[in-house]
Amino acid sequence: MTDQYWPTAEGRLSGRVDLDGREMIMLSSNDYLGLAGDERVLAGAHRALDAYGSGLGLNPSIALTRVHRELADELTAFLGCESVLLFNSCAAANCATLQTLADTPGSTIVSDEYNHASIVDGCRLARGRTRVYRHDDLGSLEQVGADLTGADRTLVVTDGVFSMEGSIARLDQLEPLAGRLGAELVVDDSHGIGVIGRTGRGSVEHHGSAVSTLRTGTFAKALGAGLGGFLAGPAAIVDEVRSRGRFFIFTSPMPAASAGAAVAAIRSIRDDLSRLELLRANVARFRRGMEETGWELLDSPGPIVPVMIRDDERARRVAAVLRDRGIFTAAFSYPVVPRGMARIRVQISAAHTDHHLDAAIDAFAEAARLEPDHRS
Repeated sequence: MTDQYWPTAEGRLSGRVDLDGREMIMLSSNDYLGLAGDERVLAGAHRALDAYGSGLGLNPSIALTRVHRELADELTAFLGCESVLLFNSCAAANCATLQTLADTPGSTIVSDEYNHASIVDGCRLARGRTRVYRHDDLGSLEQVGADLTGADRTLVVTDGVFSMEGSIARLDQLEPLAGRLGAELVVDDSHGIGVIGRTGRGSVEHHGSAVSTLRTGTFAKALGAGLGGFLAGPAAIVDEVRSRGRFFIFTSPMPAASAGAAVAAIRSIRDDLSRLELLRANVARFRRGMEETGWELLDSPGPIVPVMIRDDERARRVAAVLRDRGIFTAAFSYPVVPRGMARIRVQISAAHTDHHLDAAIDAFAEAARLEPDHRS
């Protein structure tokens, strides 16, 4: 069965995937640690599904299952924070957090220009005004912040890991700057939890930032749970969102099966760093090989490796060459990224084998030969 908009995937993901009946090496998945097909994670999902079915049909503000409470406790301990609130997605967590905390006309959100779309949407839903600072430009942030005296409440919000760049926000500098501006710092660590930091606890761990930082994130990327998001931070602030967050109160919770999978995934990461170590070795191998192909790579420490093409049409042609050679990845162009910054976003996983990575490097080398003038 084919579709004019996107291919149909079959089977479990394990570094490779069946798309429209063709086996492909997958370089566009958020399953960074290969946990989506891990037997322990699947067993956790099955146990919760058997115990609670597909769902209770209740809003999360009315009642939650024991496995949801277990997940909140596990994540609180894993992140070293005071409190956790679960959502059905990180997009919902971002919208609820920003809309709730900046709910007066006198409040202000200061947002990095490259922040995720769900942060942008949360800013639009908030009653307070939004000011945008240039990407990763602390001088721009400070300049914007100089005009915020007298605000009811100020939030500085940033991605922990920028999804199109792979770069990590400089939280070690953002945190004290936000403090000087009298602002609370909110970090969406969806692409950081599980893969960034010495033990995979995210960008806050990477920079040694205060655990009082408000964090949102997802269980659907490195944790492999399929669905779900969270807000983590000081209990008093989390309780504000719990009591007034529209995207928490007036919606459904994450399924119990996803909660059970996430519990198992957190325990796996906590108890065994071998997947994280393998992921980092895979990233290093891929980057070394790509250096010889001539393509320009953005510098990033994690599993997101942007291959810069710059021209929109050229990026689509390169992606087509890769697909012809059994490599599935996606080209991103304006308006997803700025004009003239089209790219292939490669996402490396611990599930990739040396063969997968070497085949991908060879395919990029072939694409470089077909597009000789477009290498850096």
